[in-house]
Amino acid sequence: MSMYSQFATDQGLEKNGVVLDYGNFRVTIARAGGSNKKFSRLLERKTKPYRRQIQNDSMDDVVADRILREVYAESIIQNWETLEGDKWKKGIESPDGKILPFCNNNIFDTLTNLPELFADIQTQASKAALFKQTTQEDDAKNS
Repeated sequence: MSMYSQFATDQGLEKNGVVLDYGNFRVTIARAGGSNKKFSRLLERKTKPYRRQIQNDSMDDVVADRILREVYAESIIQNWETLEGDKWKKGIESPDGKILPFCNNNIFDTLTNLPELFADIQTQASKAALFKQTTQEDDAKNS
């Protein structure tokens, strides 16, 4: 196997996203890094006021977590669908079961309310292998 087939990623998938299927909801995510320059630029812009604190390793964890959730809501999560009956509906389930509109505020609130989901999305968005064309083709064949 060549190094290119082992490590090359699909820039289109990195920017436009792949679907994470959680059963009764699915989230389309772009890559956190790689060809997703929107992520890099937004993270840089939002952390710029805290550069000195970051360099000194003194940035408040609560502030850092909030910034990261904002960046993910604005640049990583491309779509969110919830299963209603037997149909997919664009939107995010609220704690009381209602479907909320797909928007940055609702994404941010959900990532705040469900930190384990946010941790999983972060892990997946950082996996280069998830954004390889051959991986997507193999998944399609196995469906």
